[in-house]
Amino acid sequence: MKSTFIHILVCLICFATQVKAQDFPFRYLPPITIAPTEEASCMLFDKEGMMWVGTNAGVKSYDGYHVKTYKTNAYQPGILPNNTIRSIAEDHQDNLWLGTRNGLVRMNKRTGKFKTFFLPDESQRIIYTLFVSKDGTLWIGTDGGLSYFNSKTETFYTYNNKNAWLIDENGSRKKMPGYSVKAIIEDRNGDLLIGTWSAGLMRFRRGGNTFYSYPRLNTTNSAYSLFLDKHNHLWVGTWGYGVVRLDNTGNVRQPEMHQYPYSTNHFDTFYKIVHDPVTKTLWACTREGVCYLEEDMPNAEWKGYTSIGNNPLNFNNDIATDGKGNIWLCTQNNGILQVNTQPSLFKLWNLDTSHTHLTINYVYSMLTTDGENFWLGLNPYGIALHNRKTGKTLFNQEIPGFSDIPSRAFTTSISDIAQRSNGEIWIANNNYGVIVKPLGKPAYQITHEKHPSIIQDNFVNTLFESREKVMWIGQRNGLSIVTPNNQGHRITMKEGKKNLTSCDIRHISQDKQGNIWLATDNEGIIRISGNARNKKTLKFKQYNPDHHNFAIDDAIACLEDSRGRLWAISNSGGIFLYNKVEDLFEPKNHEYHLPGDRVLTIKEDENGNLWLTTDYALVNIIWGNDSEKPQDITYFTSEDGIGNVLFSPNTACRYGKELFFGSRTSFFSFMPSMKVKQKGNRSPKLVITDIIIDDQPFDQLDSINKEEISKEMPAYTRKITIPARVKKFSVEFSLLTYGNTEKNVYAYQLEGYDEDWQYCAKGVHKAVFQNLPSGTYHLRVKATDGYGKWQELPYTIAIQVLPPWYASRIAFMFYILMLIGGIFATARWYKERVKTRNSLQMGVILTNITHELLTPLTVISATIYKLKEMAPQYEEDYLVMDSNINRTTRLLRQILEVRKSQAGQLHLLVSHRNLISFIEEACENIRPMAEHQKVTLSLEKPKAEGTAWFDADKMDKIIYNLLSNAIKYNKVGGKIDVSLSLGKEQAVITIADNGIGMSKEKMQHLYTRFFDGDYRKQNMPGTGIGLSLTHDLVKLHHGDIQCESQEGEGTTFTLTLPIRKSAYAPDEIDNSDKPNAVNQEAIRQASQETKQDSQPASDDKPKLAPVRQSIFIRKNVSKILVVEDNEELLALMLQVLSKNYHVFTAKNGKQAMSIIMKEKLDLVVSDVMMPIMDGIELTKQLKSDKSFWQLPIILLTAKNKEEDKTEAYAVGADAYINKPFKFDELEVRINALLANRKKMIEKIQAEISLQTSTESEAQAALHLSNPDQAFITRATEIVMQHLADGDYNREAFAKDMAMGESTLYNKVKATTGQTVIAFITSIRLKEAQRIIRSNPNILISDVAIQVGFNTPKYFSKCFKKEFGIFPKEYAEQLKDIKPVNYK
Repeated sequence: MKSTFIHILVCLICFATQVKAQDFPFRYLPPITIAPTEEASCMLFDKEGMMWVGTNAGVKSYDGYHVKTYKTNAYQPGILPNNTIRSIAEDHQDNLWLGTRNGLVRMNKRTGKFKTFFLPDESQRIIYTLFVSKDGTLWIGTDGGLSYFNSKTETFYTYNNKNAWLIDENGSRKKMPGYSVKAIIEDRNGDLLIGTWSAGLMRFRRGGNTFYSYPRLNTTNSAYSLFLDKHNHLWVGTWGYGVVRLDNTGNVRQPEMHQYPYSTNHFDTFYKIVHDPVTKTLWACTREGVCYLEEDMPNAEWKGYTSIGNNPLNFNNDIATDGKGNIWLCTQNNGILQVNTQPSLFKLWNLDTSHTHLTINYVYSMLTTDGENFWLGLNPYGIALHNRKTGKTLFNQEIPGFSDIPSRAFTTSISDIAQRSNGEIWIANNNYGVIVKPLGKPAYQITHEKHPSIIQDNFVNTLFESREKVMWIGQRNGLSIVTPNNQGHRITMKEGKKNLTSCDIRHISQDKQGNIWLATDNEGIIRISGNARNKKTLKFKQYNPDHHNFAIDDAIACLEDSRGRLWAISNSGGIFLYNKVEDLFEPKNHEYHLPGDRVLTIKEDENGNLWLTTDYALVNIIWGNDSEKPQDITYFTSEDGIGNVLFSPNTACRYGKELFFGSRTSFFSFMPSMKVKQKGNRSPKLVITDIIIDDQPFDQLDSINKEEISKEMPAYTRKITIPARVKKFSVEFSLLTYGNTEKNVYAYQLEGYDEDWQYCAKGVHKAVFQNLPSGTYHLRVKATDGYGKWQELPYTIAIQVLPPWYASRIAFMFYILMLIGGIFATARWYKERVKTRNSLQMGVILTNITHELLTPLTVISATIYKLKEMAPQYEEDYLVMDSNINRTTRLLRQILEVRKSQAGQLHLLVSHRNLISFIEEACENIRPMAEHQKVTLSLEKPKAEGTAWFDADKMDKIIYNLLSNAIKYNKVGGKIDVSLSLGKEQAVITIADNGIGMSKEKMQHLYTRFFDGDYRKQNMPGTGIGLSLTHDLVKLHHGDIQCESQEGEGTTFTLTLPIRKSAYAPDEIDNSDKPNAVNQEAIRQASQETKQDSQPASDDKPKLAPVRQSIFIRKNVSKILVVEDNEELLALMLQVLSKNYHVFTAKNGKQAMSIIMKEKLDLVVSDVMMPIMDGIELTKQLKSDKSFWQLPIILLTAKNKEEDKTEAYAVGADAYINKPFKFDELEVRINALLANRKKMIEKIQAEISLQTSTESEAQAALHLSNPDQAFITRATEIVMQHLADGDYNREAFAKDMAMGESTLYNKVKATTGQTVIAFITSIRLKEAQRIIRSNPNILISDVAIQVGFNTPKYFSKCFKKEFGIFPKEYAEQLKDIKPVNYK
């Protein structure tokens, strides 16, 4: 009965303790939600301060900002053998060990690699607890007992009944029975204390295999958790039996156990116990919540809490502490709650509103006159008087002396409270003027209605008494003052022409010089200087954006501190410092790195440090010896005990050394000197938490990219390599405070890029870099937790930004090698270029010399031609001269061919010819040379027809060179055998001689240009270019040339050439006759006709010819123009050609054009290469002119390229003759062209003859396609239309033909050989002939009138000149012709 009573009494005591304990005595922060839908079972803070939480969905890390999860899933298979984490431990090698429900995992935090280990027995599958002893050994507790991990062999050793002994509490030794380990700790001696599920508490001495069992602890002998305090007391948390303390753990048999009271199923299961040195208490997490015990109190009891505030603590599975007053409670489903046991610097004074229904949003103004009673202006309305000793608060009319104040005066905000030097309390009311409370007297009001000279606007914002005891009253719409004798008046404020009187004044202060500073809401800051009692002496100075001396229009307050510095705060610009030299306010928010842009209150403490209220925190700016830069800046938030952070403007006061600030429904106070004592209590670590590459976190990168960027995980990395492909990267960091992380301020500096520290914006905790130039930088990071102490990362991180491949070191080495190679190549190229240029220059010079040599040869040839006529008896000498001229010409042309080959300008143009005949003719042409050298030349040819496709010009040069060489290098009486065989695809030509042959050494240089050979030994002329040219021509012909030679026996050349059309490219095939080809028969006939034309004409007068007979043939010789810049050649040509032609001469194309325009010419012979205007340009101009396009032109040139000929024919040349030429050939060409021209003119004249009817003319025109025929037909028709008009002249004719007179003249002259008037007269006379023929009896006078002659006499004269007979005689002859009648 007695024991039952005691048990009930203990339960009641515990319950009473629990109920009372719900008023939690310590500060706490909102819970950290790690995994809202997952179950947290354990937690650990590693040596860097990072929080790790084991859950049923993997292990999670938390840095105060982000949660990272490590678990097995589809994207990271095999990381963990099971995602349920039961225990966590950290060893000395930066490994995190994770005990799961299915094995053990080692996570290397430095490398990020995971490795799974399985203990050997099935009973060891679930890892309940992990412990790392002082020597770094990892101990594992499972249902299979105690094990440790051998890091060298990576194996496990387990103490069980096979290898361990147990000495029980009675001293008996026996095999180790089965036991399930739940807790492991190490004592001062290095022994392990083992807590088990039901085998009690055991001690294990390292180095042996014997366990010592302590006396039984409870009914089930449960020892679920263990904690050894500084007194070497062991605290044992049990499962269902509360806590047992062992005071003498060294004595296993008599450990002096003390059982703490507990209530079954209520705070009876203790998962873990920790110690808080700040409060000297033990804290324990239990199934129901958290409890703590004051360890130094002998009769202390555990105080349990099932919740803290609105945060339930059921299934508080783990607990951790940093030893500095921070305790974290890890609940299963309700997050992690942080408790701070440090005493707060601040004391919070709550208003007692239990006896009133007054709604309080926040404290709006405050004043204390004695440090005990506080006048508080409230928002949205009312006033309070609070006594902080008694805790009693009076509101509005409850305050003594306020009963006479109308209640409506308390329905609005009280924005300021001030005390006058006479003891009066002045209260600024936002709608009802000022309430004044004199000492010992009732309060009264000063309003606009009662005191208009004092109150302009009943909306009063602020009050201030100056050192002159003048009361300044700032209103929404003006400023007033009250002097010490209570005389009041309004102040009119003007600066220049601007009236500032209606400004909205929010605060008034005075500096040491006596200046009054007004902080306004709409006009910036106004300074008032002078004597307030004499308004005329007052001067006003405005500071606002318009004056460029204050950045904004609104200000909340001004304050001059003890160092004489004037500060201003604002609602939108933060804090400003007055620059006396520049007379302006400078913003300091960014310089001081203050968060936000609102500063609501500013106060100075006794040490000259500033205290500011902002939207985020209470800020303390501490000054050192440097008045320009703060020494420290500290931030305080609700975590520090200041209540809800909701400050209003200018809500602060100071009494003695104590500062007071209003907040929401309370106010707080503190002694600034106490802050120094707390500064050393905090030292959170600054760590690198992530490296983000192009917005992708480091752990999401593939293994290759990870390895490339950093060899180690972000928290351990010392070097980061950024590939060139990365455009943006970030380094994320965190100060591991876990409390109010918004207070943390970070800064970084990238050495080599940033000149100074870069401060992060509020809430930002990473350094972001984009498009960094390649190079190596060093990143420094620092942070502060808001308590004024900056700490820097103890190392710098080297960041190497790699250049793109084209700017890498290897690339630059390659560039250097390329540059060196380029220099050598350039030098070599330049050397070759100089060599080539010299060669080309020599080639060009050689070509020009060759061209120039051909002209003198032409002169020599012309001279010989002239001498043949003058002295024909020297025929043999002339033959020698001609032979040498031909040889020289061939040599010069060979040189030109070599130049073409060098320049790549040799072009193939094959046609279908008889190859057998060609070879036969070539042999016959050179036979005289062979006979002269007494060399026998024979040809073996096929009997069948031998047609083939080949280039005759190139083939001629090939055969000639080979045969001439065979003759040169042969001996007297030698022989040359030429054979030709034709196959279906190719022809084989063999030229063999029995001459001197060649040595093998010389065979190597056979085709080398300018190789001398042995012609000098043979006394034969040679140039050394023949075989080289031959080789090039054979290759151009898609053929092959082979040479076999035996010195002293002879040489054989074998040519293999394709003969089918398909072997050649389309542009190498000539399917048509060349345009300059002249039919030899036509030339012969033309020569004969020329001889006949040159014979003297018959003296007989011509008779009237029939219509088919030409009437335009001229009796005089042809007129030709010779254009040549070489005076000697020009003189010779004049002498030679003047025998048969009327020759005009010119030295260039320009002179030629002048002569052509003046004279009627029949042909032009012109050189191509001339100064001023060459022959090509002359031909182009003549052929483009309609008046001269039919004028034949022969071009003479030393150029022998195919493209030169093509160009000449393209511009309209009628013939192209290479220099040197023979005059007989030139005369043949001239005569042929003149004969063709003559025939063409005769044909045109015949077509327009009057002997042909109009129908016949039309029919004939159908057979003519010449444009000149169309011109003659049209001209004839127009003349016929004006036949009877005797005044129809050349001008009218040109107009009707739509042509200029000169153009018409040239055209008629070129096509008919007549002038315009002669042409018109000819038409008239032909028509007269037709009329007389049709009617012989007509009067001659009538005929003359019909055809446009004014007089019959003139008509008869012209008729006689044209037809050789008078018209009358012509008519008589017609009358005599009688028709023949046939019967």
